Amino acid sequence: MPDPALPPSLGALPRLGQRLTEAVLYGNGLVAASAAALTAASAHYWHRPLPWTVPMLVLAATLFVYNLNGARRHSLRLPPGVPARRRWIVQHRPLLLGVVIGSALILLWLYTTSPFVGPLTWFLAHLALLSLAYSWPVLPGRHGGRRRGLRDVPGLKTLLIGYVWAAVTVWLPALSVGLPLTAPEVALLLARRFCFILAVALIFDLRDFSKDRRAGTPTLPVLLGFRRGRGLALACVLLSAALLLPDLSPGGQFVLAVPTLLSALVTWFADETRSDYYYALLADGLLLIQAGALVLAATVS
Repeated sequence: MPDPALPPSLGALPRLGQRLTEAVLYGNGLVAASAAALTAASAHYWHRPLPWTVPMLVLAATLFVYNLNGARRHSLRLPPGVPARRRWIVQHRPLLLGVVIGSALILLWLYTTSPFVGPLTWFLAHLALLSLAYSWPVLPGRHGGRRRGLRDVPGLKTLLIGYVWAAVTVWLPALSVGLPLTAPEVALLLARRFCFILAVALIFDLRDFSKDRRAGTPTLPVLLGFRRGRGLALACVLLSAALLLPDLSPGGQFVLAVPTLLSALVTWFADETRSDYYYALLADGLLLIQAGALVLAATVS
């Protein structure tokens, strides 16, 4: 039914915009684009040309991993009060399945044609295994119960996300452009990125605090409590800001302070009552803003 508050000629346009927005946000398009942008931004900061196949690899791999669970079969009978994101995933399983298959084909094509991907097989393989084991039941259950993923290990979920994202968006481009992983500009960016990703991951843990506590998922906020969990997220934001990157001018350092301030605000106002858009757009959007800030900081320095 058209929205009665809108003219009939305009009713279809807002609905189309909403559907596209939900597809990008709930189908993890923004997350994948942010991962690819952070990867490219790292190489730009080092002033090293990065083959376009590397961000494309990150984009396809992120879409594949993040949509894999959504592409599995789900019960269409959802109880009232289900979050909009969960309802969208269940209702659009065929679309997510298509994204998973398409991204898998892109990964296969890149692996067989790109000269930069083959030599990184073992590095990429360990990241892929960690990403899949994150939520898939690979660990034995307690006392003969259901099998668990790595996210069910107390306190490991957030740290695992931080490591995989930092390794993908910093170590992968460094290896691709021939920089040693122990170089100061690589090590500092890795530490800064790790802390920043921890903060963003903790924001989502705060969103799911009550649900994770009921389900027995031992995230850091569940182990520490909501207020201490939010304090830890803010501490991660401040620590990432304190890790000043070398070879940046004062103007460049100031540019990097912008996503720090935005991250602190999003973290401070994070609450379980916030809408899905708050997290899918603002929290995930912080990653894209961080990438843009790093590119701008390196450009003005």
